[in-house]
Amino acid sequence: MYLRGGGRSKFLSEKGFTLAETLVTLGIVGIVAAMTLPSIVQKHQEKVTVSKLKKIYSTVSHAYLNAIRENGSPENWGMTLYAPGEDGQDEDRSGANVFLKNISPYLKVIKNCLYGSECDEMKWNVNALNGTSNGSSANTRLVLSDGIMLSGSWIYAENCDKVMGRGVLNNVCGEFFVDLNGVKAPNTIGKDIFVFYITKTSIIPFGTQIETYRPFEKNCVVNSTGAGYGYGCTAWVIYNENMDYLHCNDLSWQGKHKCN
Repeated sequence: MYLRGGGRSKFLSEKGFTLAETLVTLGIVGIVAAMTLPSIVQKHQEKVTVSKLKKIYSTVSHAYLNAIRENGSPENWGMTLYAPGEDGQDEDRSGANVFLKNISPYLKVIKNCLYGSECDEMKWNVNALNGTSNGSSANTRLVLSDGIMLSGSWIYAENCDKVMGRGVLNNVCGEFFVDLNGVKAPNTIGKDIFVFYITKTSIIPFGTQIETYRPFEKNCVVNSTGAGYGYGCTAWVIYNENMDYLHCNDLSWQGKHKCN
């Protein structure tokens, strides 16, 4: 570029990036993106999980309260005890049918696969949070319009008087699972599958501070090896609104609620 004036012209040049410099810069950006993108995606997915779990907890809780108003106290529903299979016979989870049947009128159910029906496509392999398999399950279940699956696991006490902790957990009837994405992977307790108590008056997430059976500190930390690994995560996700137990092992109800 020439500038005229003053009797003398001056040439001013603007130096740009060379092709090699541009490629090096793009390469660095690509490396940084490759390192950070998986973490960003995971954090986003965890936020989605938190939101979905809180929503379904509210939905099922309201359905249960409506069922109690309509059908009376649950100890009078006829929920029979879970019975393990013997001599080659399938286990009996028919008691869980009663729970799901009573709440289903208050839910948007698109697939009904109660115990005793033929729904092979509804079977799924459940994993503990540490990666060990909990085996294949054909529990009685319902699929909702948003793809969430409710799986009736078993009934502990027909009179809803099983003690699993303090307060409301003195009156537990049984438990059920929520799978936030149906039979799709990862099918892991504490990641997309979460566990709730059926009590005499309400639905309570596993792992609350009043829990004694599957407490958070023993059943939802990254270095746990307990049989119920992942069961104690549900309350943490709902009340602390994070899944940081996947990333650090020093969290507790009385201490840190986040990794950072």
